[in-house]
This record gives sequence, C-alpha cells and structure tokens, in this order.
Amino acid sequence: MFNPFEVLAIAKVIKETAEKAARKETNPGEYSVDFAVRIAGTIKVGETYEQRIVAKADPWLLLAVALSKLNGITVESIAREALACNLDPVAIKDQARAAIASLKDPTLTVCQGKVTTSLTAVKVSK
Repeated sequence: MFNPFEVLAIAKVIKETAEKAARKETNPGEYSVDFAVRIAGTIKVGETYEQRIVAKADPWLLLAVALSKLNGITVESIAREALACNLDPVAIKDQARAAIASLKDPTLTVCQGKVTTSLTAVKVSK
C-alpha cells in the first residue's frame, strides 16, 4: 500500500494535471486505462496552526435573532434609521465590533499545515 507521502504526491500531481486541461479534452464516455507513473520530487508539510475561521460566525443569524426580539414597529424604525444613516457611525461600529468579537471567539480552529510540493510525473513505458 502507499505511505501518506506517496498519497499526497499522487493527489497533488493528479490535481495539477486535472485542473490544467485533462477534463476539457475528455469527452463523455467510458475509457479503459492501464499505465504506470513515476512520481519524483519533494513534499513539504507545514506545522499545525490555529486560525480564526470567521466564516463560521454568522452575522446574519445575529441580526435575525436581534430583530426577532423586537416588535414590528421597532424593526421598521431600525430599518428606516439604517437607511437614513441618522445614527452615530462610530458608536455603532464600536458596539458592533464588540458583538462580532464575541461571535469570532469560538471560531478559533486548529488547521493542519499547508502541503507544498515540487513534483514531476512521468508516464512509464510498458
């Protein structure tokens, strides 16, 4: 069986080849394949790191929850004021920044290090 580094090398070479043109040049249908490939080069695996994945924080959900706590007249008033920009933008931004920070806190995620390669793939003649 393949070791993890061989699997990474195969995946990277296939991804690069497929993205460049292989699919564009292939018509629908069923094809038989039987070939050998020699892959050579280096693989560098980065250290695990932490990163805030802020897309996990849903500001629209926050807005929906906030608006759901209000009556219809208040919601309409908020929409009117937002459109007219009658509010102090600095104060609003400070309050919003604090609220968003509390949403971002739980988005800290452990990410695996990046994998970079310098590989060549050569089709081996039969």
